Amino acid sequence: MYEFRAAEEDHVPFRRAPETLFPLAVGILHDAAGAIADLFVDRSEGPVIPSAWEEDDGSIAQMIRFSASFFDAYLESQLNAELTTEFSTLCGASYYLADSVGSAVVVAQRSEAPSLELGHGLSRVAWHILRGDVSPVEGEAKHAEFGNRLLTAMTRHFSLEIDAQEEIRSLCAELRVSVYDNGSAREVVYADIVTALCARKLENAARTILPPSSGLPHDLWAQALRKPRFPKELWPAQRRIAEAGLLKGNSGVVQMPTSAGKTRATELIIRSVFLSGRSNLAVIVAPFRSLCNDIRSDMVGAFVGEDVAIDEVSDSFLLDVDLAGVLAKRSVMIVTPEKMLYMLRRAPELAERIGLVIYDEGHQFEGFARGPTYELLLSSLRMTLQQEAQVVLISAVIGNAPVIAEWLVDDANAVISGEGLLPTTKSIAFASWQFERGLLRYVSPDDPEQQEFFVPRVVTQTNLALKPRERVARVFPKRGGTGESAEVGLYLGLHLVERGSVALFCGTKESVISLCGRAADIFDRGVALSRPLDVSDAAEIARLSHLAKLNLGEDQDVTQASELGILAHHGNTPQGLRLSVEHAMKEGHAKFVICTSTLAQGVNFPIRYLIVSATQQGKEKIKVRDFHNLMGRAGRAGMHTEGSVIFSAPSIYDQRGNIDGRWRWNSTKNLLDPTRAEPSRSSILNLFDDYEQTARLRLTFQVGWLDLAFATHSDIDAAVTSIKRRFDWVDIDRFKTFVADRARAIQRIATYLAAYVDFSSDQAGERIDELTRNTLAWHLADEATRENLLEVFHMTGRAIKEAGDDALRALIRKSPLPPADVFALRDWTNANIQALVDAAERGELVDAVFVEVRQYVTSKALTKLTDQNQILPTLKAWMAGESFDTIGQALRAANVRTSNRHITANHVVAICEGGFGFDLAMVVASIADLVEPRDPTLHEQLLLLQRQIKNGLSNTTALAFYEAGFKDRVVAQALATSFGDINDRHGVRRVCRDQQDELNTVLDAFPAYFQSVVEELRR
Repeated sequence: MYEFRAAEEDHVPFRRAPETLFPLAVGILHDAAGAIADLFVDRSEGPVIPSAWEEDDGSIAQMIRFSASFFDAYLESQLNAELTTEFSTLCGASYYLADSVGSAVVVAQRSEAPSLELGHGLSRVAWHILRGDVSPVEGEAKHAEFGNRLLTAMTRHFSLEIDAQEEIRSLCAELRVSVYDNGSAREVVYADIVTALCARKLENAARTILPPSSGLPHDLWAQALRKPRFPKELWPAQRRIAEAGLLKGNSGVVQMPTSAGKTRATELIIRSVFLSGRSNLAVIVAPFRSLCNDIRSDMVGAFVGEDVAIDEVSDSFLLDVDLAGVLAKRSVMIVTPEKMLYMLRRAPELAERIGLVIYDEGHQFEGFARGPTYELLLSSLRMTLQQEAQVVLISAVIGNAPVIAEWLVDDANAVISGEGLLPTTKSIAFASWQFERGLLRYVSPDDPEQQEFFVPRVVTQTNLALKPRERVARVFPKRGGTGESAEVGLYLGLHLVERGSVALFCGTKESVISLCGRAADIFDRGVALSRPLDVSDAAEIARLSHLAKLNLGEDQDVTQASELGILAHHGNTPQGLRLSVEHAMKEGHAKFVICTSTLAQGVNFPIRYLIVSATQQGKEKIKVRDFHNLMGRAGRAGMHTEGSVIFSAPSIYDQRGNIDGRWRWNSTKNLLDPTRAEPSRSSILNLFDDYEQTARLRLTFQVGWLDLAFATHSDIDAAVTSIKRRFDWVDIDRFKTFVADRARAIQRIATYLAAYVDFSSDQAGERIDELTRNTLAWHLADEATRENLLEVFHMTGRAIKEAGDDALRALIRKSPLPPADVFALRDWTNANIQALVDAAERGELVDAVFVEVRQYVTSKALTKLTDQNQILPTLKAWMAGESFDTIGQALRAANVRTSNRHITANHVVAICEGGFGFDLAMVVASIADLVEPRDPTLHEQLLLLQRQIKNGLSNTTALAFYEAGFKDRVVAQALATSFGDINDRHGVRRVCRDQQDELNTVLDAFPAYFQSVVEELRR
């Protein structure tokens, strides 16, 4: 009730006094602690079962979780302040013995030191152990001296000074004998708790587990074990990975819930590879740039001070990695699937040196945009990695993990499951608004049909001030209509933010921006609510708002909302601003973010409340596995003991009994059921789907549709026109997307075959068979579909063979572009190389290149612009470093629209970072590849042009800072103004090491994220 600021008179009375459960909660805790202590002191082994418990009572972890939840709920309810200190210690101990280590840490860190009168000092000793606090117990108490002896022994043990396990065991045995003979009941409880805590600490200690589970001697782990940031003990997920042999080089599929400790487990796997000497090269493949950045930051922190290179490889389609340097020392490469595949095609020998490859968020095989690339990367590495190389795929939710493991590592049993792991508990609530004031209905996470409790009168409409000439009343939140869910979500978030960080999930980018505008509007109209700014780091919020203003303009909804402490995070948030928002949320500087599914893309957002205003991602229904990834962000282990998921659309709950509304309720229940998580499916198999426009209007699949290896855009248009003539009901735009998606996938298959088939060999056909059988598509397909797969792969292989000689096939293999585009660009480059040289001399290289390459850029952000003649001026403005705001103003002044819509900042970011920074830059990189053998000077000029187009900067110093990690064009240009003689990453590192005061002077105006970049580069 306090959580939602419910008035005292609105609090729902208890059916029975909570105090009646004290004996049960304390009794369960003591029974469990006593059983653990008995085994520890007696050096016994076997299951820990208290003697008073029946066999069907459940495990200690299950039973003691009740105690933890009870103590935690009692504390949150603020029912008795006098019990807060002691209950906090009992709560922390319960969580710890229930193996919810993260929750135990949270409770211990936020609690005050217990009085020395509690258990004559033993409660204080338990508090020290839970907090990892090695300072002495100060003050006079019966057991203070014992506590200090024990804490000293624990300190010496975990610092590797000595092996103090037997000393600790002896001290605990001595304590229990003394207390059981002469102590009070409270002393007995705490003596068993202290002993049980020590037992579990020693059992789960990294120094205890890592040497035997890795097969490596203790001395090899000593350097890591002594590092302040290295875990002193392993969490349950990390212990499972150790038990599964992953630290000995076993391969497998790791399926662990979000926040279970996968990042630390990744570090342990990498360390075991390096320490064992199995390899000096580990590769982490992550599907999103933001996730790559997050992983790099974690790895830099983990390996600081060690001779290990951490390299987040750029996603440019250039071989811009010093492979010789990478291979010369222990290195961790973090890379997207597209860039990894590109590198392997250009430097196939790299695969032979990889000793460990980790696929993070490794279920992303679906969707024609990226799925075929990811699947064919895994297929490629299955064939080319050394036999002893270790392969680990990590995913929070994957519906068919054994099937994927059988394909990827040839062992369906090589699944490390997170079943039973519960990093934090989750509460599930639904907004209900059937009367004047809305309420929240809390339901069982396991069975939403079972209501647990409700919080009354939490949603109340309030009148807003009218602006001049307005006559119609304005209220917040608005009731009814399509926007009700977002309104209620914003209202709830603003009430909850003072209790913990909030993420308000929206289904589209446009919804995020619109809700930011609504937030700015209600505060402008004087709504009587606290701003998230009031519970945030005001100075950091000001810096974030300043960066948003410089990038997007001060009149933008996102900028105005950021001034209130309400941040936006979606796919078209400028990269530097997006990274700054992530850092601010991660570090607790900001407390409120409105976001899309970018929240579920592996980025570490530690939030307490997830408010779900939509269960759609754009036009599609969100997948169960993606939703559970999203839910995992709420209540991150080690930061919260509980996460709350609140569905803000009242129609879901209120209309669950209606014929017309029941489907929403059933759909939401399915989302909450992890057993309904979709299996990972090969996107290559989607090639064989029928075209379905409606339930009654469909075209049956035909293999001939897939002869698309060398299809051009005009070929696709012709095919669509032909079908339209035969079937007038076909929607041209939808069918064109259908064909274009398949063309993209087939062309990925073509480059796969070009890379691994010697078409001059008599065994080329057999090799194509082998490559086909190596895919996930083959593994998942039935026999009929396998025949179709073989036919399609052979049809594509014939097209490649007939297209030209080995030199031409080499071009296909190395380029990320469709084969037909590569051939056309080759012919154009050969015919125009002198014209390009001349243009470069005149400073007009971008003009000469753009004339040709624009036809190969398929980004809808560009193709939908109503005046295509404005693209080149916009490109030049982007390259000159002009802000998104300035570029948008120029487009609007020229009356340019995207389709029939006015240009917004959202569109401008998509045009520049997507259309130019990815699509166009990729084509220019391919031209540079084609020119390289013929004119090295022009090649270098084209490489510079590619960097300028990709990053939106022309100044080489600004480029150097941007590419070194200062990934915001405004920030990079500010740095370039102060440090104008820097031209490469080494120079940037030198500035970070030697000119920190001058650097701080520039960066003080910008978000703290960029200071963290400085720290990483200094290391």
